[in-house]
Amino acid sequence: MKKQRFVFKGDVEDHSILIGSHGDAVVLIEGLFDLSGIIYCPKYTVTITIKGEGKISFRGKCNKIIVKKMEGNCTLDLSDVTCKELRCEWMKDQATVITGKTRVISQANLTDEAVLHIAEKPLITSTFTSGSSRIIHRALSANNLLN
Repeated sequence: MKKQRFVFKGDVEDHSILIGSHGDAVVLIEGLFDLSGIIYCPKYTVTITIKGEGKISFRGKCNKIIVKKMEGNCTLDLSDVTCKELRCEWMKDQATVITGKTRVISQANLTDEAVLHIAEKPLITSTFTSGSSRIIHRALSANNLLN
């Protein structure tokens, strides 16, 4: 099955993204962005690469989310996404990920001032933080984290 591919480059605003249950998906976001939408991939993996400045928020359900690379002053809000596994392979600069209901965080590699906000109490199997990066557990809603 061919992977779905979503590319957002430049100065982009889109609040109607739909990543459906048609196989694994690759999402590339680069530039200035304000994006939101739905992920519904309960049996598949969504791989996300982000470089730039802005906010992305998704809601829905996904088997596995891989944040391949995330750099810049950007936020990935997954607070309304339920997933079995989240893997953050490389986060740097002021990159921020806000998790929702996640069973396992299999990897979290953070450098510079990157932040991983954990809303629930997932099993965390591998972490690396350097610089001022941190992993924060908070029982707050995503709106409170961003204000």
